[in-house]
Amino acid sequence: MISQMHMIRRGASLIALAIAAHASVAAAQQTPPATDALAQPSQATTDEPVAPPPPTAADRADALPGAQTTSAEQAGNNTAGSDADANKDIVVTGTNISGVKPVGSQTLAIDRSQVLATGYTNVNDVLQTLPQVQNNPNSGGSGPVYRQGGTSGYGGNSTQGNAINLRGLGTSATLTLVDGRRVVPSGAASTFTESIQIPVAALERIEVVSDGNSAIYGSDAISGVINYVLRKRFDGLEVTGRDTFDRYHNVWGASVTAGKSWGTGNIIVTYDHEDREAFVNGRSKFLRRDLTPLGGVDSRANNATLGVSTPTLVTGGNGVPYSYYTIPTNAGPGTTFAQLTPGANLVDQSYYTDFLGRQKRDQAAVFFNQDLAPSVSVYLESFYTKRDTSSRSYGNSRVGNNILVCQGSPYYIAGAPASASAANADCGGALAQTIAVNPINFFNGPSVTKNPTETISVTGGITGTLPNRWNVDSYFTYAHDSTCGICNFGNNANGAALAAQISAGRINPFSNTPLTDAQYATFIGTNTQFSFNTFIDSVVKINGPLFSLPGGEVRTAFGGELAYNRQHLRNGSNNAFEADRTNNTFAITNDSTTHRSTASAFAELFVPIIGAGMNVPLVQELNVDAAVRYDNYSDFGSTTNPKIGATWTVNDFLSIRGSWGTSFRAPALTDTNPQNYSSAVIGLPFANNSGRTDIALLYPGFSSTYILLGANRDLRPETATTWSAGFDVKPAGSGFRFSATYYNTRYANQIVGQNVGLFLSSPANAALYNQYITPVRNPATCVNNNPATYDPKLAAFIAANPALYNTPILSACTVGVILDARSANAATTFQDGLDFQTSYRFTTSFGEWNVGASLTKILNQTLQQVEGGATVDVLDTYYYPVSLRGRGSLGWTLGGFGLNAFFNYTGSYTNTIPITGRPQTKVPSWKTVDLGLTYSIPRSSGVLGGVRLSANIQNLTNEDPPLVLTQAGSNYGAFDPSNANIFGRIVTIQLTKAF
Repeated sequence: MISQMHMIRRGASLIALAIAAHASVAAAQQTPPATDALAQPSQATTDEPVAPPPPTAADRADALPGAQTTSAEQAGNNTAGSDADANKDIVVTGTNISGVKPVGSQTLAIDRSQVLATGYTNVNDVLQTLPQVQNNPNSGGSGPVYRQGGTSGYGGNSTQGNAINLRGLGTSATLTLVDGRRVVPSGAASTFTESIQIPVAALERIEVVSDGNSAIYGSDAISGVINYVLRKRFDGLEVTGRDTFDRYHNVWGASVTAGKSWGTGNIIVTYDHEDREAFVNGRSKFLRRDLTPLGGVDSRANNATLGVSTPTLVTGGNGVPYSYYTIPTNAGPGTTFAQLTPGANLVDQSYYTDFLGRQKRDQAAVFFNQDLAPSVSVYLESFYTKRDTSSRSYGNSRVGNNILVCQGSPYYIAGAPASASAANADCGGALAQTIAVNPINFFNGPSVTKNPTETISVTGGITGTLPNRWNVDSYFTYAHDSTCGICNFGNNANGAALAAQISAGRINPFSNTPLTDAQYATFIGTNTQFSFNTFIDSVVKINGPLFSLPGGEVRTAFGGELAYNRQHLRNGSNNAFEADRTNNTFAITNDSTTHRSTASAFAELFVPIIGAGMNVPLVQELNVDAAVRYDNYSDFGSTTNPKIGATWTVNDFLSIRGSWGTSFRAPALTDTNPQNYSSAVIGLPFANNSGRTDIALLYPGFSSTYILLGANRDLRPETATTWSAGFDVKPAGSGFRFSATYYNTRYANQIVGQNVGLFLSSPANAALYNQYITPVRNPATCVNNNPATYDPKLAAFIAANPALYNTPILSACTVGVILDARSANAATTFQDGLDFQTSYRFTTSFGEWNVGASLTKILNQTLQQVEGGATVDVLDTYYYPVSLRGRGSLGWTLGGFGLNAFFNYTGSYTNTIPITGRPQTKVPSWKTVDLGLTYSIPRSSGVLGGVRLSANIQNLTNEDPPLVLTQAGSNYGAFDPSNANIFGRIVTIQLTKAF
């Protein structure tokens, strides 16, 4: 495996070679002088080379966007002999060849004026307006949901980050780039790419390719690519203040952008700060635990989990119905069951739990470019994010609000029902009683979880021109992300130490009086999960013309890449010594490092088969582009992925395009490192209806199992085959555009956590999941904790797959079967659908108008959860994509005034996980309207010149989300966060002054 220092040396060598090559070039065109580019035009001309940017947004009324433009329109034409250097600052997603349009695939571009028109203040929210973006967990219907909100459960998103999920195939299947370059992953127990990489003030445009692109970019580009293009040319100073508020909370922010150009270079620097108030669940009727006013259930008390204002004895479990008994206020030692009052004084935990935690975010971006010679330029690009999130929840981070009173304690309640007692490890195996307490009193307030995150990325590069209009671009990136998945500083209870203090009579569990600092010190401490991700990348790309055909110039690009990824995870806790119930010392419980190196080679060929000058009937142009990429990973081998695309321009009115390719996603380092997360449950009595006689029964209908969960070293890459076909209509001079695309994706070898509950549920399932089932026959001489005496199959499995966390339920010698429920390459998803884009821009005596719409219709989505299993239609069901999503727009400008109106539509679907005992229901469609108003003053108009004032309202009519009552209601309330939000009307006011 290539070491980190070796990778750095290799990257430095690549750059040194590039410098030598550039220095040897005699002469080339001078880099064009920098120009003022406060705002990219919302729609560039399709068939002309890119010209210097037009007047800034402060010098004119902002262009009002309709449907998104294509990056082909942003990039200009691909005419033979076009000057590549003129386009060297133009980043075009989906190709490595400068000076050409992407071929075969449709690429959407959301330019700066369109971003501003939405009124959203971060790039993640802007992308959520695209119909192609879904918010469901992943294509398997489970796993982390990387969106903000839902602090109490996190949805597997412990770091409270954000990620984009194109097509609903999973955030890990969407590749996120900045200026066409990879960024460092974030996360702890699981990793993802944070979507809020740069502030809006630093953004030139966003480009989206919504089909496979591993032939260009390598791993992760299965459902598509998101590329943030930074602003690179701006002279002056721009200051923006903003405030966003809804009925629940407020977010304010400010940004500063400064830029300076000189004859041979330029620099632009952006800084942004944002401060978000917390939003507590109880403020929304959709997020309360008591949902009976909405037709739901009251989950303030749910089995052993309940919110109370006074200490309460919890009895039941193990098949016995739960019951609650209120303990007299400030009861003391010797309390008897007869003194208790049946029932509990319930409170709604939602009033102490944040849906959105308090958050502060600071971001910065820098771009610097300098010509060293007429043929050589260097650039430096860097961006930085520091985010601190603080979230409150009801109950202590470790024990919730249930504490244990061990038998023998002076506070053990005499005469309580036998079902209230159970053997518990926190009591040294002694019987225990469960007491629900008011955590606000007992633990001195709600539990607070911190999620600090800091990311920095620095790229240094060299570009140059070689003879015959060839270009070279080489760069080196170092990026680092540090985050705390779950950090509870000074509020993490050691349950065993607390039980010991209660047993010793030093803490009264029934008291409503807060404990002293000395008492807290005996059982309160800290729990942390710090993760450090490092990414090092060195790339060399060379592109230019090969020769000319009658249809134009054949162009190519080729190059290589060396990348290094490293994750270091460090867990620490004051719960490390629960075997010694008096020890509350903080200790590191897990310190794990894993890393990977990747060597890649890639090539691309653009061939203009027919050109406009050939006068071929019905063919104005016919262009073909073929790309291939080879990636070799240090930990699981190599993969090669091709892509081919073609665009047939019939005439100025119609063009037809199509593409085909394969893509892949490499397992994340967290997917394959058992020291990151793995868990074994040893001797768990598990329902066995398999009928298999080779699996011993512990007692009728149940077997004793060894269940292994978590990461899996043997994972392989996920794979996909994608193809698309479509056409574009753009009558010359009409201002009208229409595009339609059919896409088709088969996503195989998906990494999913297996549903272990199915393994032995029937003879058919036992056969289907046979590869994950291993019968065990421990001999009569088996001795617990001595693997040499186990069945060799069990001993070998434990030795080959040591678990980070072990939970003994019964002894290992009782085990009759191993159930391997680790993540596996098991699922296959098929999805196909249609995308439509249209816009019409026209001018009247009463201003400029723009009407547009974007629509995505998923035709089919099926899921095969395991090879050989049934293929299930999951489209329009809970946890899976909604088939119909759309966004329409109407824009108008007159002088300095502008208006934008948007209509958003999310289609209906079926609630397939209703409250137990209730039928499935149809969730109605959700429709909202957004409105934006702007007023801009030209920069040349005196002291107020360069002022832009905007007011944007999302969900103008204050629509509530559709009511969705599910089994998961205690975590997500009475709405589906994948397809709606609960904020109601959101108002954003922004004021910008450009100097």
